[in-house]
Amino acid sequence: MNQYVVGVDVGGTTVKMALVQSEANSQSPNSGQAMRQASSHRIVRSATIDTRPQDPGVETARRIAAAVKELITAASITRIDGVGVGCPGLVNNVDGSIVVSANLPGFRNLPLGALLEKDLGVRVALQNDANAAALGEYQFGVSARGCQNMVLLTLGTGVGGGVICNGKLLVGADNAAGELGHVKVDFSEAAALCGCGRKGCVEAYAGMEGIERTARTILAQTPSAALSSDTLSTKLITQAASDGDAMAKAILHRVGQYLGRAIANFIDIFNPEEVILAGGASRATEFFLPGIRQSMQELCSFAATRDRVSIEASAIPDDINVLGAAAVFLNR
Repeated sequence: MNQYVVGVDVGGTTVKMALVQSEANSQSPNSGQAMRQASSHRIVRSATIDTRPQDPGVETARRIAAAVKELITAASITRIDGVGVGCPGLVNNVDGSIVVSANLPGFRNLPLGALLEKDLGVRVALQNDANAAALGEYQFGVSARGCQNMVLLTLGTGVGGGVICNGKLLVGADNAAGELGHVKVDFSEAAALCGCGRKGCVEAYAGMEGIERTARTILAQTPSAALSSDTLSTKLITQAASDGDAMAKAILHRVGQYLGRAIANFIDIFNPEEVILAGGASRATEFFLPGIRQSMQELCSFAATRDRVSIEASAIPDDINVLGAAAVFLNR
């Protein structure tokens, strides 16, 4: 039996939506059982709208509901089973409200779930966007198939993450566990400033700005024929590395070393079977890996737990957020 679920990923500039067809995989929220993994899914149709972060949250909720209705109509689907939403910030996944979201000031104490349920007439489930991405990888990702203990890192503008332990999403007392991007990887005086206001977070080195800053530092010492410090992006650096440019490879190796410092901590704390890299920068995984493994070799406490971990790029990097939002509903 198939279910039709709309996954909604609320970003700082864009709200992405997808109508997802999936095998039935409903789970009682109080069952205490591990989540079950779906064997197949299909994105039937997708859509986007501007977030307009300065709008009142109630207005944004209305616009999201209208866009979901249009999506369903355009796909010629008569009914959906529910809606899952991933949103940045502190999310109360019990009552379906957004407590606070740094880049969405209108979302403070917003009962987003209730607003969408009233407008759409179906059940709605909410979760933090990074936790949602972990659910999406666990439920739909090829690499995670059969894995019960997994760490997901999303590498984009910032660095987020989520943790699956014994087949369950790790959420913590306030549904705020898994702030993996703010694990400290540099304690020196020269540690880079992170967007959170602290220094030395892995996000400050493996987020978009951090990768570009590392690139400028290395290129200032040794120029590259393939890269210019005036026009840098993770995509361009990765392409140059793929074309064999030594400086591009050195940049991504350095970033990998910082990622490896964080991953070494995650291995010691969570004892995962898999560490999966997602987001746009995950396309550079093969160039991150030498640096990652170097740091793991130096910093992991136990060879046995270090060597059993598989580190891979997500096979669904472009769709993981909307699929994760759908998985939030499927595993509500």
